[in-house]
Amino acid sequence: YIVNTKMIEEILVPYLTENGFKLHDVSFVKEAGMHILRVLVSKKDGINIDELALINNYLSDELDRLEVSYDEYMLEVSSPGAEMELRNQEEVAEAVGKYIHINTGDKVYEGTMISFEDNVVVIRVNLKGRFKNFEIPYDSIKKIRLAVKF
Repeated sequence: YIVNTKMIEEILVPYLTENGFKLHDVSFVKEAGMHILRVLVSKKDGINIDELALINNYLSDELDRLEVSYDEYMLEVSSPGAEMELRNQEEVAEAVGKYIHINTGDKVYEGTMISFEDNVVVIRVNLKGRFKNFEIPYDSIKKIRLAVKF
């Protein structure tokens, strides 16, 4: 077998779904001359290092079992991070109640997402101690991601 991202998804998604995880991304990259199979996994309430290790072991065992060949590669299983980009409407909907960063190209907003209904994001922003809600049409958003509150 030759490793490809579709194959990794087919192996991983049932296992992840069964265990409450979500596949965020699979990619093959080459860094410093080394091929890396990078798998990003998330979980609703956050993921810890032990869970990432279990997923890594599961995938590694499955690839060994299938006798997969792909030159030499390193398997890297991690989470998308605290400032994960929200790539689609489903991910935006899952972020309701979380602290987010929105860039419309003209303005930047950072605050707590109150709701996402009818293609409109409502975000509560702290403006020097005064809170104000902004309604931002989804189609006008250039980039939206989770953010860390300071």
